[in-house]
Amino acid sequence: MNGQPGAIFRDRDGKVVNTLALDILDGQIQTIRAVINPDKLGHLGPVADAWAIVRETNQARRPEH
Repeated sequence: MNGQPGAIFRDRDGKVVNTLALDILDGQIQTIRAVINPDKLGHLGPVADAWAIVRETNQARRPEH
């Protein structure tokens, strides 16, 4: 990410959810930068609705009665 080690996280449809970039100095992580703002992720491709993913995950974790 921007020339630094990092990762792009995607949903099951391949849409971008968020990114992480690592600032590394002397082999140690100094800073972790996360971006979840869809306005800042659009240049990477289609962007997922992160809140919909959170809602779906929470619903799947609820025990059925």
